[in-house]
Amino acid sequence: MALTCIFLGDSITCAGRLWLTDEKKLGNGYVSMLADRIHTISPDIRFFNKGYDGFTVPFLLKRMSRDCILTSPDYITILIGINDVGIAMNTGVSLEQQQFQGNYRSLLETLRQWTHARILCAGPFIFPHPQEYQNWIPSVKQAETIIQELTEEFDLPFLPLHDTLNRIAEQEGYDAVTTDGIHLTDKGHQILADLFYPFFSNTGTGASSRRLSGSTLQS
Repeated sequence: MALTCIFLGDSITCAGRLWLTDEKKLGNGYVSMLADRIHTISPDIRFFNKGYDGFTVPFLLKRMSRDCILTSPDYITILIGINDVGIAMNTGVSLEQQQFQGNYRSLLETLRQWTHARILCAGPFIFPHPQEYQNWIPSVKQAETIIQELTEEFDLPFLPLHDTLNRIAEQEGYDAVTTDGIHLTDKGHQILADLFYPFFSNTGTGASSRRLSGSTLQS
């Protein structure tokens, strides 16, 4: 039986998939790049991109049954949080007031109850480019800490992205990695695909099952 992989997230995951005319509907970002890479080794695996522009954790929860549970996935990745941070920064409604932790816990509880999938949670990220996003970093780190603590509670692997992507951007130049401080260039998406790749070890890729690039993937 073919394995099924579902990618949950916001516009970073979506990467234009809703507007592209190709049948795969995987977008033009890291999801498509990962699928192409893994299909060279395991061509029967099914990939579904369920990222949506502007999504927050509550919106993800509302679509859980339709987008994820009914598909009976074997692998699930979650990259969400930057729009929740954006609400906090633009409206003053804090992550606590948005019940970010409780909503994310409900997300994991739902997936645990209704699927048998391996789940990877990735932390949100922001680049101080433009400089105004420097002010967002504390809230991004707060969201990252909340997600990491929940993955420890649920015994799930966690992929922190903010520091890793910013180190690469400092070396390569921000414009090489991000288009606007939030979204990624083709190079940025390729970096993200490389970081996600080891999670799919049991699909036949031969990568480490729980640890990514040394200490990058935490479990």
